[in-house]
Amino acid sequence: MTLTVYIGTEDDQLIPQKVLEYSIRKNAKRPVEVRAVKQEVERVGGTNFGFVRFLVPKLNNYQGKAIYLDADQLVFADINELADLLDDEHSIALVNQPKGTFGAKPVGQHNQTSVMAMNCAKLRDWDPDTMFQHVVPNRAELAAGQIHYRDFMMLSWFDQGKIQPIDPRWNHFNIVEPDSKLTHFSYVRNQPWKNPNHPLTQFWGKWLKEAIRNGAVGRLELLKEILRGAIHKRFLSYLI
Repeated sequence: MTLTVYIGTEDDQLIPQKVLEYSIRKNAKRPVEVRAVKQEVERVGGTNFGFVRFLVPKLNNYQGKAIYLDADQLVFADINELADLLDDEHSIALVNQPKGTFGAKPVGQHNQTSVMAMNCAKLRDWDPDTMFQHVVPNRAELAAGQIHYRDFMMLSWFDQGKIQPIDPRWNHFNIVEPDSKLTHFSYVRNQPWKNPNHPLTQFWGKWLKEAIRNGAVGRLELLKEILRGAIHKRFLSYLI
């Protein structure tokens, strides 16, 4: 069965999403299908695609394994290896002791759902039509049965025994090391495609150039995203 990788995305992440897709396909040694998915329900906190990860089991017809990734990432290893890590005893595999930073602080040592391998058959109770009804903003006063967005995203409501911790190299936060398998540019206000002074701007730019060369990103669509401000104007030079 071909592995499907679902990418949570939004309009402003179109170019990073396409570069991520390119990195997935470049490194995959077995066939993969990549599907970009946008959030349709109202945003409660975080990014505009935060809830997309919880749609994956239903999108995959509650069958087999699937991968979820945020759009603001790059993959340096075969994504099939991530799916293979998830054993039969668990429902989800993710990094919960991550390495890297978020803003000026070390990244939080908790369940990081921005990268997940999922056994969709074991997540049949994840019903997108109902599961977000009791999620409220982090600063809201909780009423009976409600949960803060932050806690919901960290799976504090989920049986922790069904979560399989995996190698932190599968979700390095805002760092790229020689053994990184995936890097997550998670700090939205300071991502390489927005800030030319970001220490990883040139690194991400090399991937963008390669994606353009191989037809994964069109020059016209890159120009459009630069003109509307989703990508910094420094990348105009990549159109030459």
